[in-house]
Amino acid sequence: MRTTSRSALAFLVSLPVILSGRPAAAETPQLSRVSPSGAERGTLVEITLTGARLKDSLGLFLYKPGLEILHLGEASDTSLKVCLSIAADCPLGEHPLRIRTATGISELRTFWVGPFPVADEVEPNSEFAKPQKIEFERTIVGVIQNEDVDYFSVTATKGQRITAEVEGIRLGVALFDPYVAILDTKRFELASSDDTALLLQDPTVSLIAPEDGTYILQVRESSYGGGENGSYRLHVGTFPRPLAVYPAGGKAGETLEATFVGDVKGPIRQSIPLPTQASGRIPVFACENGKMPPSPNYVRISDYPNLLEVEPNNDRAHATKTDLPLPVALNGIIQEKGDQDWFRFKATKGQSFEIRCHARSVRSPLDAVLSVWQAGGAQIAANDDQGGLDPALRFSAPADGEYEVLVADHLGSGGPAYVYRVEFAPVQPSVFTHIPAYDREPRGQTRQCVAVPKGNRFATWIRVNRTGYGGDMNLAFEGLPAGITALCDPVAAAVDRVPVVFEAAADALVAGSLAGVIATAADPSVKLSGGFQQEVNLVLGPPNNTAYYATTVDKLAVTVAEEVPFKIRIVEP
Repeated sequence: MRTTSRSALAFLVSLPVILSGRPAAAETPQLSRVSPSGAERGTLVEITLTGARLKDSLGLFLYKPGLEILHLGEASDTSLKVCLSIAADCPLGEHPLRIRTATGISELRTFWVGPFPVADEVEPNSEFAKPQKIEFERTIVGVIQNEDVDYFSVTATKGQRITAEVEGIRLGVALFDPYVAILDTKRFELASSDDTALLLQDPTVSLIAPEDGTYILQVRESSYGGGENGSYRLHVGTFPRPLAVYPAGGKAGETLEATFVGDVKGPIRQSIPLPTQASGRIPVFACENGKMPPSPNYVRISDYPNLLEVEPNNDRAHATKTDLPLPVALNGIIQEKGDQDWFRFKATKGQSFEIRCHARSVRSPLDAVLSVWQAGGAQIAANDDQGGLDPALRFSAPADGEYEVLVADHLGSGGPAYVYRVEFAPVQPSVFTHIPAYDREPRGQTRQCVAVPKGNRFATWIRVNRTGYGGDMNLAFEGLPAGITALCDPVAAAVDRVPVVFEAAADALVAGSLAGVIATAADPSVKLSGGFQQEVNLVLGPPNNTAYYATTVDKLAVTVAEEVPFKIRIVEP
């Protein structure tokens, strides 16, 4: 990175030009849809990317491993064909991507990788008496038109697990709320699902076949809506589908003896080797008889030893006690309606911790309320939601002694999948970077990537999100395309963002890369640094363009674009 003592604000008028308050996008590519929206891992697939200004496409930005571009196919102004190779060990689930053209970078869209062969929905299948017959361990790709209902039939034996999981809103195309049910041939609904905490607004359902015979799967929009954007991927099989993991995390470098809970056949016990570095939330898959679900459960990896609740602990007199020195991670399940869990711990005067209850962050249905108390005495602090759906609070021990933690559900709900993990994290600073929202499109993707024409400049804000530290920060950019430099001043203590100007040499080659954006404390005695975390909203809806589904990427897409045929200069009067 090159820095300059001149303020980078002098370069903020740069390409793409801002005209009438909006970015000039005459040559910026647009990506609106990926079709098919997913495929089986270990296969080759040709995808069609639809949008605008795609004729000069040069490749894709792929944010995760496992996908390889074999070749770019036919390109027109509105579509691009790409042949992808999906590795046999490609991570299951969502893979973000963007198109790179000679003149810019498109919006981010997603492609989904699943474990099963893919088949298309075949119409007509909208009558209960005339379902489409399918096999187990298949992924069905379909569309729910307005007031449409799709029916599929499978043949099962008594005692066999039947599981269905739908990718709908998670495809990132539209505000589509799918519903799935399993019925018998007499049209009695045996099991159904609308929204789930694990899959957000997407459903999953399982049952044990009560007898040999045919079973009908129904897929529809929850309120019988639908339309051209009602696309879905229906995974059908005999695979396990647990809803949570207990304990909901473990200590880095150890083996977690975990129990997957919420599956219709009962708990699934599994040993999970954990990464050696504390890495926050990671995906984990239940495996039973060689079969696994198409999407993961989640656990947290931290540096703290586990303490598991000991029932009964639903009142202060029976609080689960720990003699483990802080920091520690408390783990439990709010098993039923009205349940609450108490823990007792020891602290010394002046010890300070950030106490956070992780529930929704690991896709538990628990809407947790967290409080800290003097042992047998008054409440010290409490929190419901803080910066999200999980509670957190700052605790500083006022004296040596015993204290208590209480975890409960906000509405008094509970169930076997209501897992949680309360982490006592030492109070220490943290930081990450991202590009803040464009003020005229606060929930869109405008200017979340960087395209610099040869011999020209592109400016954007980079925000530095500090917690627990108020000093100056320096920015560094790792892995920029050859020929691009970044100019910016240090991020002063009094501000949270800085303008950054990316400049491309006149002889730079047209090329792109995914770059790191690293913030580091300017004071060398302060060991604080953090990377890029950009939340990208994919599905917006009423009211006020609410973000209903988003994904997060950890790299900034940057490209050298072809030279533009004009320049703009600001002349001061």
